[in-house]
Amino acid sequence: MDARLLDVVIGLIAFIILVILLAVLPMALPAAIAYLAAIIGFMLFLSGAGYLVNEKIT
Repeated sequence: MDARLLDVVIGLIAFIILVILLAVLPMALPAAIAYLAAIIGFMLFLSGAGYLVNEKIT
C-alpha cells in the first residue's frame, strides 16, 4: 500500500477512535481525567501507528 494512503487511513481511524473515546470515557471517569485520557490515547495510537509505518516502509 502507498505510504501516503496508509497515512490518510491511519489518520481517519485515529480520529474515529478519538471521537469514540471522547464520547465513552466521560461516562466512566470524571470529565477532566476522561478528556486527558482520550487525548493521551489518541497520541499513543498515532505515535504507535507512525512507528509501525516507518518500520514497514524502510
